[in-house]
Formats: sequence, C-alpha cells, structure tokens
Amino acid sequence: MKRVSCIIVALFAFVCSHTTVAQTALSSYFLDGMLYNNKINPAMKAERGYFSLLIGNTSLKTKGNVGISDILYPRGENELTTFMSGSVNADEFLGKLPEKAKLGVNFDETILGVGFRMLGGYTSLGVSLHSSVSLSLPKTLFEFAKKGLQNRSYSITGLNINTMNYAALTVGHSREIFKGFRLGVNAKYLLGLAHADILVDRMNVELGDQRWLVESHARMQAALYCESQATVDEDGIVDGVEVGKPSPTSSGFAVDLGFVYDLDAYVPGLKVSGSVVDLGFINWKYMMHGQSSDTRIEFDGFGEVDYNDVEGTVNTELERLGDDAAKMVEFTYDGTSAVKTGLNTTMYLGAEYNMPFYKPLSVGLLYGHCFSPYESNKWYDVRGFINVSPLKWLELSVNYGYGTYGSTLGWILNFHPAGINFFIGSDCMITKVTPQFIPVNNMNSHITFGLNLALGKR
Repeated sequence: MKRVSCIIVALFAFVCSHTTVAQTALSSYFLDGMLYNNKINPAMKAERGYFSLLIGNTSLKTKGNVGISDILYPRGENELTTFMSGSVNADEFLGKLPEKAKLGVNFDETILGVGFRMLGGYTSLGVSLHSSVSLSLPKTLFEFAKKGLQNRSYSITGLNINTMNYAALTVGHSREIFKGFRLGVNAKYLLGLAHADILVDRMNVELGDQRWLVESHARMQAALYCESQATVDEDGIVDGVEVGKPSPTSSGFAVDLGFVYDLDAYVPGLKVSGSVVDLGFINWKYMMHGQSSDTRIEFDGFGEVDYNDVEGTVNTELERLGDDAAKMVEFTYDGTSAVKTGLNTTMYLGAEYNMPFYKPLSVGLLYGHCFSPYESNKWYDVRGFINVSPLKWLELSVNYGYGTYGSTLGWILNFHPAGINFFIGSDCMITKVTPQFIPVNNMNSHITFGLNLALGKR
C-alpha cells in the first residue's frame, strides 16, 4: 500500500520542481502605467506606445491548494518521512486536505509585442506562446493510500490531468465609446501545439491482504502539432506515439472582451471594469482517443526521504513508480478523429476608488473566475488592493487575495519614465521554502518582471 503514497509524492515532486507560470500579473490590474493590462482586460490601454521582444513580460509561478508540508513530515532533525508513516495520524493528515488537491502549471510568454495609438483608439499586436498543465487528485485517493486495509473497498472519482499548448497571433483594439466608457477586444488566431486530457471518472478498488483489484472507467485524448497516432503493445495497450512531420494541422480562434467605465461624473473617484478572456476553441485534426481496462497491481514499501535531497530522492523513484502508476489505468486505443476543445475562459470584475484627499492613492477589488472545461483547471480568486503613484513615473500596488489556492500576498513596482518601462513584483509572496526552494505550504509562488521600450508621449 505504501507505493500508492510514493506515486502521490512523485506527482507532487514533479509538479513542485517543474511548475512555472508566465502571465500578466494580477497585481498590476489597477496601475495605469502598466503596458500589458490589456491581456487581462482588452479595454485597458497603455499610457504610451511600446515595443517588446522576449523580456517584455516575464513571469514564473507555482500554484496549488496543497504543499510539501501536507505530504512530507519531519522525523528527527535531518529526516523527512511521507504521510504513510505510522507516526502521522490518519485523521489529522486527512483533515488538512481539501476535497480535491489541485496543482497548476501555466505558461504565457509574449515573444513580440507592439502597441500604438491608431484610429482614435489604441491598437496592440502580439505573438505569444501559451501552455497550461493541471493536476486534480481527489481526497479519497489519499484516504486509500493512508488507511489501506482499514477499509476493504474505495471509490475514487474525478482524478484529472490536463495540458493545453498553443501559439497565438493577437490583434487588439480599444476605444472610448462615450465619455468615461471604453470598450476593447482582442482577436486571436491559435495554432495548436499539443493537448492531452486524462480523466478517471471512477476507480473502484477492492483490497485483499496481499493484492488488490482496480476496476476503472477512464478516458484519455491527446493531440500533437502534426499528424500522429498511438502505438500499442501486443495486448492492445497504448505504449507510445508515432509522430509525423511537423505541420500546422490544428488551429482555432479566440476573443477577449472588456470594458472600463469611469463613473467620476456620478460617484467621484469610482471606476468599474470587467472582461472575459480566452473565449474560443482549437480544432485538433488528429486527436487520439483511448479508454481504460481493468488491471491488477501489487505494492511493496517506500523508503524514507532525505531532508537534504527531497527532490533528488523522490525523482529517482519516478521511473520505477511510473510503470506502477500506468498499470492502475491502462488505455486501449480507439483511433483518431477531429475534436474541438475549449480554452480556459476566465472572467474578471474590478472596482477602483481614488481617495478624495489624495488622488494618487486608491483602493481596489478584483474578482477572477476560470470557467475551464476541465475540472483541474477551474479556479477563483478575490483580491483587495492598495495602489499609490507618488510620482508620474512610479507606481506601487500591494494586495491580498483568497481563492481556490488559498490566501496570497502580492505586490508590484512599476517604473515608467519617458523611453522605458520596467516592472517587478509578485502575485504570491513565498513565506517558507524547503532547502530546494519548494514552497512548504500551498504551492503558491511568483516573480514577475519586464523591460520595454516606451514610445511617444503619455
């Protein structure tokens, strides 16, 4: 039974050591001098024109509603053990976990960005790469791993692993419709690079003293940037992918819509805004399909984890444990077909109020909600802001948020004198890490920075 815990630990170690996110920081939402807020709300225009190449908007991030401290426990001064240790109380361990443990990886890198005033409004052009990887593990999986034979059967539902990868060519425009009210839209042509989705709808586990039986209902689908098909072994089980020559076989379209309404004429100092981003689809021409079959698997023990080499020790288990994890749900090949998949559509609603006694000071509230078609990608975030601009070329925002991935403290500093724009900040401050710089509590960490050429006058 201990090997179930090792599979879980291996999944966490892999995500913890490889989770990176690059996206426009939410901390910048209420700063007028930021250049990339139109990625969150296309109605927001930059104060100047700009040009960026590769380093204009760089960000690294991890997110999750659980952390290493939920999986590994200290034993002595220099050792760690897993939650499977007899010294870890089962009820205490399970009581700390959410109903679904979520870890996420996203990447959104602007390769080329240009912004300028045009046709009575503001126009932006961009070429970017986008990637997301998410993992959702139901609490019953941890209960199965921890309690084992205390129960003779378990029903595990809703285990999901998903990844979506594509390139985007974006054209955006915003303009004032009437005094104080501004609309914006981004139109995106998407080129699919890779997609995979594994969903275990149901996994029934019957336990014996030495062996256990898994009866599962699961499905998988996967597609690449070219014509491809799955390969199978002599038993008809998927064991690899045969990849053809690179070709643009999958494409799609998406839009971002947004508004900003300055209500100063009615309530002095008040501004409201809202947007919906990534509303669209990708049509994958060669989507590979598979469905599960029932299997058996045996378990043996799991060794202790060295406190000074958590990542190294666990990662050495990945290859051996990967075979066991794969046997839990094996897939038979059902061929290929064209399939449309939705994006991680996200809605934002914001409100900002400038203080009457000091106009450069404001407070704000931002709500974000992702309506992804994939359970592991769904999230929400509510964030309160204090923003100040003591100089025309200097802005600072501090914020506190709470949502799917727990509570976070964010900040951002933006320098935007004539000719240059430089910002640095974080949506999720790290308070405690392991010696390998892995967050101990929730897997939330973030650093963002960018350097751009600012063109023209404000």
